[in-house]
Amino acid sequence: MARLIAVEDLAGPSVLGRGGHAMHVLQILEGLRRLGHDVVFLEYLDGPPSRGSMRSFASLVAGWWDLERAALLDGTSGVSHAGMSSAAVSEFAAGADAVLTLAAHYRADPWPLLEEVRPRLLLEQDPGYTHLWAADDDPAAIFGVHDLYFTVGANVGTRRSEIPTCGIDWHPLWPPVVLDWWPTARRIATDRFTTIGAWRDYGYLEFQGRTLGPKVDEFEAFLDLPARAGEPLELVLAIELDDPDHERLLDSGWLLRYPQTVATPALYRDYVCGSLGEFSCAKGGYVGTRSGWFSDRSACYLAAGRPVVLQSTGFEDVLPCGAGAIAVTTADEAAAAIAEVRGDYPRHAAAARELAREFFDAEALLGDALELAGVPRRSTA
Repeated sequence: MARLIAVEDLAGPSVLGRGGHAMHVLQILEGLRRLGHDVVFLEYLDGPPSRGSMRSFASLVAGWWDLERAALLDGTSGVSHAGMSSAAVSEFAAGADAVLTLAAHYRADPWPLLEEVRPRLLLEQDPGYTHLWAADDDPAAIFGVHDLYFTVGANVGTRRSEIPTCGIDWHPLWPPVVLDWWPTARRIATDRFTTIGAWRDYGYLEFQGRTLGPKVDEFEAFLDLPARAGEPLELVLAIELDDPDHERLLDSGWLLRYPQTVATPALYRDYVCGSLGEFSCAKGGYVGTRSGWFSDRSACYLAAGRPVVLQSTGFEDVLPCGAGAIAVTTADEAAAAIAEVRGDYPRHAAAARELAREFFDAEALLGDALELAGVPRRSTA
């Protein structure tokens, strides 16, 4: 049995109320636990926690994990605000076999209490953005210093994408899902293609003479998709009510729901499982760099047996598409894909679940990553 530490934001200001992000973190923790390892989860804050962060952390960890195997810590001092004491974290870290950081945290130094833990594994989630920012800066200031680097961008470091590697040997890692958390027999409550996202996150990048924008810019080419598909499509969208695109979306046949709809992992799972399938665009940084990025959200739709129609990022270079998952580049292609899924829904639903089982299973993915790091993939205890 390996002793593992996982680090990520779960209840801090930038992720508070984001049930999908919490579900992504929790599925990684659960995958590591099911491999038989002793796992501690840590979240580090930039300052004192708000009451909302404290309540959210306690609720999420107690409901989905274990407060005795987690801690909410000060990112400068290592002082614990919830869960395990700093002394208990330090004691566990002294015998830890690895630390997994579940996203780039934009700091070069290791976290307090974890300075001596090796190997360090990074599971990077934003290919294109982090890599281009790192190319213009010190890569360690973006990614930190690790022994192994994984990315959800399946094309990073290959001839299929010209994203700068920053001198790092990147290993592809799809978003892990816990399959039995996504029962395929759940009733479809919303007979529509849906998705969940933020409208203007991440800003703009310059890449090979082109400007790559946020999701709002990519959606422009798909704005009239409801009309082309002959049916309304639904977005759970973080968008300001006074954003001029709010009315444009409604006028174009998009149905909008508030982010509170998916504010917890349970609500998020209910929404995904209750949908017919997913249609979504991707951020321009993923699309324009041919990163091969595939969303942890889309992986959850697949696990629930809900087919996905997704804007191409190059993921189709390595993930079998055409049944269960369909990559598209234009609104006409998306409308045809939606019609294809509706025309043979049982086949596409079964193919979606099979893709999740073959490519996104948490135990298989995380076991392979640990093995590559020289840590036993599964406990033999």
